[in-house]
Amino acid sequence: MQLPASLAHISAQQDWQHTTAYPPLGFTPFAESALGNGDTFGLYWPIGREASEPIVVETWHDEWRIQPHFSSLTAFLQAYAAAEDEYVGTPSLADDPASPRAVFLEAKEQIAQRKPEAAIALLEAALAIVPEYTDALILLHGQDVRAGRTADAVKVAIQAIISPPSFGGPPLKALQWLRTQPVPEGELDPIWRACGQLSFHFGGSKENGDYCVLLAAIDDYLAQGDSIRASTLMQTYAELMSAETVSFQERYAFDPAAFIARQIAVSAGLPQGSRDPATLWPHDLA
Repeated sequence: MQLPASLAHISAQQDWQHTTAYPPLGFTPFAESALGNGDTFGLYWPIGREASEPIVVETWHDEWRIQPHFSSLTAFLQAYAAAEDEYVGTPSLADDPASPRAVFLEAKEQIAQRKPEAAIALLEAALAIVPEYTDALILLHGQDVRAGRTADAVKVAIQAIISPPSFGGPPLKALQWLRTQPVPEGELDPIWRACGQLSFHFGGSKENGDYCVLLAAIDDYLAQGDSIRASTLMQTYAELMSAETVSFQERYAFDPAAFIARQIAVSAGLPQGSRDPATLWPHDLA
């Protein structure tokens, strides 16, 4: 993973270990602007963008959410300096035109003003930076459907379904819509093929067939050589399963440490490199 040029200006937690599904693999916290309530800012490398410098996100730990506030560490540091020890929130588009969250919020405003084409362009820009930004995917899917962009809507619906709940959701409307679309003969995507078996209602039951479908889809993506979608869905599976009871996890043979180890192993096949935090810090920095 590519370290940011301005790394020396933050107190990154270089010994950070991923022992739980949240925060997601690819996140490293730092101390600057932490409120002391458990929420923290951190570097985050979007899945499949490991060779680029990270964005800066904030954890909202009570909600198990990640908010992608800043497009770069440089943009965060500028806001941090201007805040003068006050809380650093979502930047304006003027201050950080590529901020995924600022772009998402502006897209919502454009929709409210009945400007769907502008909203679609904004959402696609945010997703070019964070492809697993679930909230943006869900919003874009609705606009694609309304605009009659069916082929695009299918792709976005699938991406929303496999993307982590820490980045938004749940993608229930996208799933329900995808079920209405005829699956082409020979379709390879396992989520589209099996969407009729998914409910995306989690918790409160002793069994949930969704997990078997999602695990099978991960295996299919790997068999197809699609390590990006496999890694994305693995993060989603880990977060969903981690919200279940311990007894539920035991029934489904979910071992958090073993699953994270598998996530790291699978990430070694990503086009832009591994997401293994152990390889992140050069020896002269660690």
